[in-house]
Amino acid sequence: MTISIGPSVLHNSLCVPDLRPRRRESVLQELVACAHRAGTVREPSLLHQILCLRERLGSTAIGKAVAIPNARSITVFEPRLVLGRSRRGIDWKADDHAPVQLVFLVLTPGDHSLDAHHDLIGRAAACARLQRNRHRLLEAPSVEAMAGLLREMLP
Repeated sequence: MTISIGPSVLHNSLCVPDLRPRRRESVLQELVACAHRAGTVREPSLLHQILCLRERLGSTAIGKAVAIPNARSITVFEPRLVLGRSRRGIDWKADDHAPVQLVFLVLTPGDHSLDAHHDLIGRAAACARLQRNRHRLLEAPSVEAMAGLLREMLP
C-alpha cells in the first residue's frame, strides 16, 4: 500500500520554519505539538514518548544535517509529514557529527501497513538526498514556500 502524497499530507500547518530547541527531545515535542494543533494526532505526550524511545534505540539522523524520526502509532489519525527547520542546528547524535538542520517527522496510523510507513520514510529521505533540495528548504522565506517546495520535491 502506497501513501498518496497530497496537500493534506504536506499542509502548511505542518511546517515549523524556526525550531528553537537545541535538544532533540525538545524538538520532537515541538513537532508533535505542531501535529497535534493540526489535528493529526491524539495523545501527544504518548507519541512524544514513543519517538524518544525510538531515538534511544538509535539516532534517526541520516547525515548531511537531516533527521527522519518516525512513528507508526494508534495516536496518529492520518499519514502526515511534519517538517522542522533549525538554522543553527541540533545535536542529533548523527554518525557524521553534523548538527541537524532539517527534521522530517513521518507519522502514520498504526493500522497502516509497515510497507506504507516505510514508503513515506523513503520519500522523505529521497527529498533530503540532494544538496540542492536541502539548501532550497533551508533558504525558503516562509512556511508556504517550505510546504510548496516539499510538495514539489516529494516523489
